Amino acid sequence: MDMNDLLKLLKEQHQLLHAFHDTIVLQQKVIINNDVKGLEETIKTEGALLINIELYEKHVEEVIKQLSDKYGIKNSSGKLSEFIDAIKVKREINSINLIKLQNSLQKMVTQTVRVNNQNKMLIDQARYFIKETIAALISKNRTSILDRKV
Repeated sequence: MDMNDLLKLLKEQHQLLHAFHDTIVLQQKVIINNDVKGLEETIKTEGALLINIELYEKHVEEVIKQLSDKYGIKNSSGKLSEFIDAIKVKREINSINLIKLQNSLQKMVTQTVRVNNQNKMLIDQARYFIKETIAALISKNRTSILDRKV
C-alpha cells in the first residue's frame, strides 16, 4: 500500500458521498411532492449507498493503519485527520492532495448533514399535520379543518 492507494480509496469514497448527497436531495423533492413510491426508491438507494460508504470507511482505516506502520507514524485509531497531522510533521511525504481531498470530504459531509436535517424537519412537519388532521376528524367538537375566512 502507498499514498496513491489511499488517495484512490478516498476519491471513490467521495464519489459515494456525492451520490448519497444527490439521493437525499432527491428524497427531499419526493417528500415535498408526496411521492410515496419515489420515497421508497430513494430510501432503498440510500441504504445501499450507506453500506458501501461504511465498507469504504473501514477499508480506508485499514490502509491508514498500514501506511502508519510503513512510515513509522503513531496512529492507532486509523482516523484520516490524525494521519494527516502526523504526515505533516514528516516533510518527506507529500500531503497536499490528501489535505485537499479531506477538505472536500468534510464539505460534502456538512452539506449532506444539512440536507438530511431539512428532510427530518419536513417529515416531522408532515407527521404533525397528519396527527392534527386526524384529531380534527375524530373530534366531537366538529371544528372546521379548513379556515374559511376568505
